[in-house]
Amino acid sequence: MRMTEIARIIIESAALSFGMLSKTLPPIVLGLVLAEMIVVLNAVERIAFLAKPVTRFSHLSDAAGASFMMAFFSAASTNSMLAGYYNDRIIEKKELFVASLVNSFPATTMHWRSLLPVLIPLLGFTGLVYFGLLMAVGLVKTGLVMVAGRLLLEGKNGDPDTFAIGERKGEDTSPNRPPLKKALIISVKASRPKVMRVVKMTTGIMFLVSVLIEVGAFDLLTIYLSGIRNYLPLPAAGLSIVAAQFAGYVAAYTVAGGLLAAGELSGKDVVVTLMVGNVITSAAWAFRWLIPSHAGIFGPRIGTELVICSTGLRDLIMLLVALGVMVLW
Repeated sequence: MRMTEIARIIIESAALSFGMLSKTLPPIVLGLVLAEMIVVLNAVERIAFLAKPVTRFSHLSDAAGASFMMAFFSAASTNSMLAGYYNDRIIEKKELFVASLVNSFPATTMHWRSLLPVLIPLLGFTGLVYFGLLMAVGLVKTGLVMVAGRLLLEGKNGDPDTFAIGERKGEDTSPNRPPLKKALIISVKASRPKVMRVVKMTTGIMFLVSVLIEVGAFDLLTIYLSGIRNYLPLPAAGLSIVAAQFAGYVAAYTVAGGLLAAGELSGKDVVVTLMVGNVITSAAWAFRWLIPSHAGIFGPRIGTELVICSTGLRDLIMLLVALGVMVLW
């Protein structure tokens, strides 16, 4: 490879990674600062109160409950909150895994903002059914993880030791909370070391991923995975939907809408194909986006383990639901 080609790859990779980092780093940093601020303001119990039914059943601490509520707004922020609590030894590794997987459902429910405006115009009622099944998959996944948490974790809801950073560090834990401005300053200072660590790690991983994208590594992975669809019981016309899913959900829904309108596929065929295609493309999506972002927040090992557990469980449930649709519809 010539030097000019190497220079081009480096420059284009740097530009691509900068674009990805501009979207991912702000919510990550926000989550780390908010995690500290919630503790400084002694607000963990108040925020976690709304998540009590989930945390109490799952034997999760109030710190994890606070992250659950944040998951309804930003997945990256809630992950960075959990990473901060884990690094501060407020929660252990088992609780980190249970909380992270439980938090995936609130993040899933937020997909309506991007999915429904595309699904409904293109697929109509079929799109609504597909979206409902996606929510059902997320709900079942969360329910299973909650049961696992109840079996694996000791009940400790409301235990201040699970989140009392001030007590652990020997700081003043009086009920008098500092003013909001002062609390923000304290939180920013306290989170600075973690922010720097996450920024450095995320930047390095994102640049590496960008290089792999530029040299075509993920294109090869996509070609390899796309061959799997030939061994699945899908209608021939549905294979074009699966192929389009590698390009993105908008492309897939557009193709599906055209085939549905032309009468080449039934509503049942479209739903099953989209669900199976979702499973096939999940590996490419995980390698390209989820693992880099999780590795930057939690570290390479834990981040990768979390993605494998979350994606694997979701895919298994997705396939079972798709099979149920094939049999019952």
